[in-house]
Amino acid sequence: MILRRLVTSIRKQDWFAVVIETLIVVMGVYLGIQLGNWNAARADRAQGQQLIERLYEEMTLSLENEADCMSFMAQNVERARSTFEELRTRQLGEGGEEAFQQRFMRIGGWTDLCPIRATLDQLQAGQIALVDDVVLKDQILQFADYLQGSETSIANLGTLYMGALREMSLHVDYAWDEGSRRLLTSFDEAADDEVLLRELETATFTLAMMLGYHEAFDERLHDMHAVLAEYLGEDVEADQ
Repeated sequence: MILRRLVTSIRKQDWFAVVIETLIVVMGVYLGIQLGNWNAARADRAQGQQLIERLYEEMTLSLENEADCMSFMAQNVERARSTFEELRTRQLGEGGEEAFQQRFMRIGGWTDLCPIRATLDQLQAGQIALVDDVVLKDQILQFADYLQGSETSIANLGTLYMGALREMSLHVDYAWDEGSRRLLTSFDEAADDEVLLRELETATFTLAMMLGYHEAFDERLHDMHAVLAEYLGEDVEADQ
C-alpha cells in the first residue's frame, strides 16, 4: 500500500509526499530489524540464564560426587601408607600377617576428579557467549581451565602410579583362590625387598599427590558453586 502511494507520488513529482512515505518505509524496515534483534537478544539471555541454572544444579551434584571420591582416595592413601610403614619398620599392624596381606592386595584403587561437566563443556565449546555477565563469564572459563589442568595432572600421576604398581607386582607372588588373588609373599620377604619398598613408597606418594588435587579441586568447586548461588540468588549455606 505504501509502496503504491510512493510510486504514485513519484509519478506526480510530489516530492514532499515521496520524502514522507520513504521515511515511513525506512522506519518500518528499521523497526522490524530492531524488533527482530531485540527478540533474538531476549532469547539469548533466556538461554544463557538456563545454562547458568543447569551449571549450578550440576555443580551441586558434583560437590556430593567429589566428597565421595575424596573419601575413596583418602582410604586408599591411608591403606598404602600404613602398609608401607609396616614394611619399612618391620612391624606388623593390627590383625597380623593375614590382615597385612589383605591390605596389600587392596592397594590399587584411584579415581579421577568427579564433576558433572555436561553444561560446563557446552559453555566452554562456545555457548559461554550467551552469558551476559562478563565477570561471571571469566570466572566460569577460569574454573573450566583449572579443571582441565587438574585432570591432566591426575592423569600424569596415574600413569606414574600404575607403573609403580606394575613393578610391585613383579616382586611378589600370588595365587588364585576361588576367583580372587591371594598374596603368597610373606611379610618378612616383602620387607626385605628394597625394590618393592621403593615402588610402594612411590605409589603411596603418588596417591597422596592425587588426593591433594582432589582436595584443591573440591575447594575451587565450592567457591564456584557459591559464585553461581549468589548470581542466582540461592541460599549457599542451605545447599552446602
